[in-house]
Amino acid sequence: MTKRKINIAFLFRTLVMCVLLLCFNTRVHAQETNYKAYSVYVYNFIKYIEWPEESKKGDFVIAIIGNSKVTPELKSLAATKKANGQTIVIKQFATIAEVDHCQILYISSGKSSMLKEAVEKTKNMSALLIAEREGLAKKGAGINFVQMEDETLKFEVNKKVIEAHNLKIPKVLFSLGLVVG
Repeated sequence: MTKRKINIAFLFRTLVMCVLLLCFNTRVHAQETNYKAYSVYVYNFIKYIEWPEESKKGDFVIAIIGNSKVTPELKSLAATKKANGQTIVIKQFATIAEVDHCQILYISSGKSSMLKEAVEKTKNMSALLIAEREGLAKKGAGINFVQMEDETLKFEVNKKVIEAHNLKIPKVLFSLGLVVG
């Protein structure tokens, strides 16, 4: 492939990513969180973050700690989508200790006190830590969902954490997210 074709393909993917994320820059009502939007964000993170080759073998595992309303949304998404050719498998756990392998470790807001343990568990893994409680990106999550004052769903991105897990994140995600580290 020529360099021009690669650049056009990259620009097209970036444009598609921007459109998708902007479309799902969803207004979230405090009483009723739109977890379908969370799952679409997660799927787009899967598509655009680059995992190392060893993570591209077998299933693409999303481990969810605790009970989150995002679980059925992710299961629905996994039934119809692939992660760069891999089958997406959603596994739910009560504790971090139960997790043995995953590409994404999703910590529900009810289990946010387990973030420190999750950071320790995944320090030698190529895993993206995603949380859903404000401030957790500064404490070790790679991506953290936050609700803004205007009820818009946004995400915080901790570049240092993501890169420490041997993941490559495109610049467009930094421009769409709130960079915290």
